[in-house]
Amino acid sequence: DPVATQITSSVLGPRPKLTFLSANSAMPPSPSLPPQRQPVHSDADFAHPSHPFALVVNVPLVAMTPANGSTELWLGTHAAADAAAQEGAHGDRASGRIRDAALAARRAVRPPSQPSVRKGSLVIRDLRLWHAGMPNQTPDVRVMLAMIHFAPWYRNRMRLTLAEGVRPLLDAAVDGRLEVPVDWVGREEALRTYLGRGFGNSYDFDQEP
Repeated sequence: DPVATQITSSVLGPRPKLTFLSANSAMPPSPSLPPQRQPVHSDADFAHPSHPFALVVNVPLVAMTPANGSTELWLGTHAAADAAAQEGAHGDRASGRIRDAALAARRAVRPPSQPSVRKGSLVIRDLRLWHAGMPNQTPDVRVMLAMIHFAPWYRNRMRLTLAEGVRPLLDAAVDGRLEVPVDWVGREEALRTYLGRGFGNSYDFDQEP
């Protein structure tokens, strides 16, 4: 999206790197699986710079509300983000979880919010921001695209894996505004492997030394 890229380029520098492209879905409750929420956490679950180095770009494919699990956001927490406020090792299911004492202190300054967002909107947040996935209380799946733009100077090693057939579409959409490291594979390989990918916390958002 040219608007998203204009914003991320203004914050991170020209030609940010797109190395993470996924989605997250809040599923409806079922009799065997009641609604659950994530712990409040930061996706920057490692020692990281004190200035912006990565922005998450979310695009809801349906309208998001507190009822269907719009993300809980702790606004302003990116400005003083510190790995010392976290518990849980990198790669653990709850890595980056914010300690209770830090949550209580921040709540006294500014409590979290859970916004309503229209379908197709852009939601751009700093990777360091505290947030939490919330339960979907409706009968319909809530789906949101998730992309990460990293600063051009940030040495993240991740690469996308995409089917060769989408190369012209990606080139036209990016139009030189992003650096997109891609391992191109055949269509059958892409179809065979795409559902077997890890969850968000199995990816490494850190940078090489």
